[in-house]
Amino acid sequence: MRGKRYRSRRQWYNTHAWAYFSAGLLVAGGVAALTTGRFIYPILALSIAIVGMVVAYVRDRGEECLYILDDREVQLRNARSTVTIPLKEVVDASLVDRSAARDYIVQRARRDLPSDPGRAAVRRHEALFVRFCSVDIGLRTLTFGLGRRMIDRMPNAKNDLVLLRLRNGEEYVLSPLYNQDLVTNLSRATREAGAV
Repeated sequence: MRGKRYRSRRQWYNTHAWAYFSAGLLVAGGVAALTTGRFIYPILALSIAIVGMVVAYVRDRGEECLYILDDREVQLRNARSTVTIPLKEVVDASLVDRSAARDYIVQRARRDLPSDPGRAAVRRHEALFVRFCSVDIGLRTLTFGLGRRMIDRMPNAKNDLVLLRLRNGEEYVLSPLYNQDLVTNLSRATREAGAV
């Protein structure tokens, strides 16, 4: 098989959620200005909306990744690193949605790390799973979980990610644009590599 290349997907979850929140914030600021006669409220609401939109955009922009599959190996690439995995090391690849991927990573962190590892150790451990994922799956939130719940209910949040599991116990969450195609071709290539 000639090398197939899969680009990562971008999902603007945080930007969409913040746009809804900003609209409500601006309306509230306008109402407060009309009732009190003080125009500091709309200015404050606009300032918060702009800062929040910039933060949401930066988080959603993420990092573009590339997944290359041929008949011997799969390569996972981002701007900082490349991992080459022989197909014989792949256990399986399965589709998983955003919230299921997040829950799975949190469970693995609880299982793999000591009882009180500290926040920095947990974040490093979680980052290993999602370093080749361009979609923010909601591991860290700035809205105390409210925005995460709203994003999980959005229709495009059900677009599946790919969980890639290896024989050495490593796992990666991937976010290819054509997720089903990657899973199908990876499963086929893994079977053929195992048969050789």
